[in-house]
Amino acid sequence: MLKYIFNLKQDSKPTKHFFSRCFMLSLFASVMTLIHLSDASAQSSKKPSNTNSNTNVPSDEKKYDLLKSAQETIWTCENNIVVKTSNIGNSYLLLFNKKLFTMTGIEALNGVSHFTDMASKFDWFIIPGKAMLFDSKAGQRLLDYCQTPEMKNIKLPESNLMK
Repeated sequence: MLKYIFNLKQDSKPTKHFFSRCFMLSLFASVMTLIHLSDASAQSSKKPSNTNSNTNVPSDEKKYDLLKSAQETIWTCENNIVVKTSNIGNSYLLLFNKKLFTMTGIEALNGVSHFTDMASKFDWFIIPGKAMLFDSKAGQRLLDYCQTPEMKNIKLPESNLMK
């Protein structure tokens, strides 16, 4: 390669392009050095891939355990889905599907408790005999026939509306 750059032959002197070829060789060497240095700095600045940046962030279940009051209500819904709730001040905590929802109470009819989470658009209704969770954004009922152990033991009178 040096023979080509300097155009050296066995019995010849360097040609008139000697200096331009030396410049090209030094430019090539400089570029290769910069590439090598940039690769080395990029490798040293990379973070190890096995570290998790969210290691200090507690899960919603842990947040619920920290925030809940002494009184916790465990609801069992259809398909044996478990929901945990707790009152804290003016808010209502609801843990469903390992996600924590902080709900606020809304005025409702007598005998009905209505709580909503404005961020997720979830609504939790408690009526005599059961509770329900709605996703008002998607327009669907997520949970139905949620009952506490106390509710399961209460027998509501059946009324015949056809009389």
